[in-house]
Amino acid sequence: MAAYWDGYGYYEPTKPIEVKGGIKAKSRRGSFAQSWWAKRWIETLESFNLGARLDRGKSYARKGQVTSIKIESGLVRAKVQGSDPRPYSVTIKVRTLTGSECELLAEKLALKPIFAAKLLTGEMPEDIDSAFKEIGLSLFPEKIDDLETDCSCPDWSNPCKHIAAVYYLLGEEFDRDPFLIFKLRGVDMDDFMSILGKGFVPETADRVAEAGAFTESPDKTGTALEAETSPVSPEPLPLDPEAFWGRLPENPVEEKVSSLEAHIPQVPAALPKRLGKFPFWCGEEDMLEVLEEIYKKASSAGMMIFLGERK
Repeated sequence: MAAYWDGYGYYEPTKPIEVKGGIKAKSRRGSFAQSWWAKRWIETLESFNLGARLDRGKSYARKGQVTSIKIESGLVRAKVQGSDPRPYSVTIKVRTLTGSECELLAEKLALKPIFAAKLLTGEMPEDIDSAFKEIGLSLFPEKIDDLETDCSCPDWSNPCKHIAAVYYLLGEEFDRDPFLIFKLRGVDMDDFMSILGKGFVPETADRVAEAGAFTESPDKTGTALEAETSPVSPEPLPLDPEAFWGRLPENPVEEKVSSLEAHIPQVPAALPKRLGKFPFWCGEEDMLEVLEEIYKKASSAGMMIFLGERK
């Protein structure tokens, strides 16, 4: 492959060593991110004008050249296999919020009932960055100086294609779990949600009602907001196996005898699906899709054994 000009100088491309079991991007072509917050993360990278290294980074991410990614508070560590036998070490550092900044942010968000309601239910409000800007912060890096990136490769460009590959995979992971962005900014989500929940009290119901997010229920005491925010003790798991697996007795005092009934679940692999996808999955196939087929076959085989049609 011949050298070419990438905007910074002449660049000699190299062919990376193929990796088995690397982290492959779900995106095979086009955009890497689906959600607005992941797109914002990717837009930051693409604004750095990396030239051809950006396309090479996409290719690395899709081929599975990234072998590991670990997200910590304010820091991402990754290994990327390039042309050298030893994988390159990549680090991406982001400035973390101080404890006082986190408290101020949570208090600010708590005064915005729609923001608080969405965050407490695991959603990312689309204009949440406006609350950050009100206190002089930003949820996402806005310029290259907001990030401190490093790679052990010999490429003089920073960010390089190896860093770009990790950055793209992070965007896809933020699609799966938007609160990883908070973790990267050093926000302890347990403490953050606790402060947020304290601020989201019935006194803010008038502001919520104005936004149309909640309405009063005429046949209930208080408002729907109060019902949503009232403390509820966690329900203990039932000790009876039949109750745990879905069969509730018609009469609470009925004698517990085996019903000798069996059925194939309507939703195969329901429990693994409830747990969600693995972060940075390295398999060649989608784990949940494979498990779904296994559950279907196992359910059919189990039913045949139950009915005595198969041993």
